[in-house]
Amino acid sequence: MSGINFLGSASGLPLEELVSTLVQVERDTKLGRINTTKKTLDTSLSGVGQLKSALSAFQDAIKKLSGNTLNARTATVVQPTENKTYIEATASNTAAAANFDIKVNQLASGSRLESADGIYAGANDVVSTTDGTLTFAANGKTFDVAVTAGMTLNELRQQLNAQSDNFGVNANIINAGGAVGTKLVLTSDESGLGNDLVITNNNAELDGVSTIPTGATAGLSISQPAQDAIIEIDGIIATNSSNTFSDVIQDVSLTVKAITPDGNNAAVSIATDNAAAEENIQNFINNYNVLVDQVAALTKKRTLGADGKTVTAEGGALATDQMPKNIMSQLRGLLGNVVEGADASLSTLYSLGITFQDNGKLQISASGEFGADSGRTRFDRALNENYDGVAAFFGGETGLATTLDSFLKEFTQNGGIIASKENSLKTQIDKNTKDLDAANRYIASFEQTLRSRYTALDALLGSMQNMTSTVTAQLSSLPGFGTNKSN
Repeated sequence: MSGINFLGSASGLPLEELVSTLVQVERDTKLGRINTTKKTLDTSLSGVGQLKSALSAFQDAIKKLSGNTLNARTATVVQPTENKTYIEATASNTAAAANFDIKVNQLASGSRLESADGIYAGANDVVSTTDGTLTFAANGKTFDVAVTAGMTLNELRQQLNAQSDNFGVNANIINAGGAVGTKLVLTSDESGLGNDLVITNNNAELDGVSTIPTGATAGLSISQPAQDAIIEIDGIIATNSSNTFSDVIQDVSLTVKAITPDGNNAAVSIATDNAAAEENIQNFINNYNVLVDQVAALTKKRTLGADGKTVTAEGGALATDQMPKNIMSQLRGLLGNVVEGADASLSTLYSLGITFQDNGKLQISASGEFGADSGRTRFDRALNENYDGVAAFFGGETGLATTLDSFLKEFTQNGGIIASKENSLKTQIDKNTKDLDAANRYIASFEQTLRSRYTALDALLGSMQNMTSTVTAQLSSLPGFGTNKSN
């Protein structure tokens, strides 16, 4: 195409190839170090993130052993008959292990009120020809229902049930017919002896739907009074205004659902939750072992070939970082220490049946050494015979879980050691990115400068070649410079 000149086109020399080679050498020199640094920084940041994740997972497993977590109790109920629930039970962490025989004599219930026979012939009978107010009260709670002139019995039922501040009074109408007529039936959720529903009014016309009249006679009476729940625990009678007994057995909650059959009581057993404890302890062991593997992979040294120079296997992301190894060294020390404040017979992981393997991992060994009981034997014995001692070993104020969590928090928390290291690496990566941008700008400038210089050189050489051709042509035309001819 006309108008386009290629570098070297004037002189005929391979100047384009020369410039490309020089630019590539400069690019490799400048960018090689920057790209190598970037790869190292990216790898380190990824490795630090993996380390933090593994430490956090181990820390989460530790927290499941802290405080009162291992003190959990199970409450098991054997019901008197199948397919029916008479009692439900739950136990707090501080409940004592025990067995109880429980008989349910009576359920707690609210009161039931009924209007007198023959007062109302139907649901559309008018309650009052004038306005008034009914006040409902039980167990210290009250609410009012406004009765308008001409309100029917059914309209009163609907308004009472829809009342927003109703504390649990339900109204129904039974159309019995005959001499009984239509009856208003009210039930209250406020259970407990002495908590009967009381209805008063400010208009004698409303006496028919009240328990305390303003005039002569009240139209509502108690057909079933509010009552307490009554149970017998190992023959000891206990009463309560509701069907939930909190701490009648210390730190145990019982909810009664039905009266037990005569001579067939419920059995409640409070016991330690050995299965849950073992699951949490095994989870602690598993997460520590995962951490051991993770750190080993992160700190693995690269492998060289037989020539001592060729890399046959790359090293871990943190192969040159001493932090992971220091963490593991300190963790092993903490795991091997005696726990202050623990039961004298359960003050080390070894006494609990947990030991270190040769590879640095934890285990509950099934085999014994040097004539001693196996780890599994010691572990089972600790849970079965000294469960609270196991809980104190891990979850006490100076327990192992507290110590380990405090140590790991220095590394995993926001603003901790690992977070600071991550921020430092990110700062270096940002600088590396800026260095890369600057280097690319330099390479572009370097190439432009070379092209300018070699373009000028190409033009000069081309001009000189043209001049040489002209001089040669002129000289060849002079006498004596031509071709000799025979006479």
